[in-house]
Amino acid sequence: MPQRNRVRHNGGMRDAGQTTGERIQEGAAQVSQRLGEGYGMLRDEAGRRYQQVEGMVAQTPTTSVLFSFGLGFGLGLVLTSLLARPEESWAERYLPDRLRRASDSFGHLTESIRDLPESMRRHMPRSMRG
Repeated sequence: MPQRNRVRHNGGMRDAGQTTGERIQEGAAQVSQRLGEGYGMLRDEAGRRYQQVEGMVAQTPTTSVLFSFGLGFGLGLVLTSLLARPEESWAERYLPDRLRRASDSFGHLTESIRDLPESMRRHMPRSMRG
């Protein structure tokens, strides 16, 4: 007797599995149908929008070309700035730090030369300051 119960139990499992499989197939068919309908609606809407844009370009060709150029140029600048890495210059690669900072030293030298007469005047005796 216990073997008969197992056979009946396994048969019930098969029926439940087949029912579940059929439900999954029906659900997949419904999803597929809805996706097909949505794709068709999207394709029709895109076609209408394309015709509208085509009409606008035909009415104002110069403006359309200039707008497209500006848009492409702007996108190119944005992408270039996002993707470009700052390139190391020859001086940064090969010159020692002291020589690379020489321009800063020249700036300080210029300030010192500009202040030289006043510095010399401060160090002179009062009788010579004139």
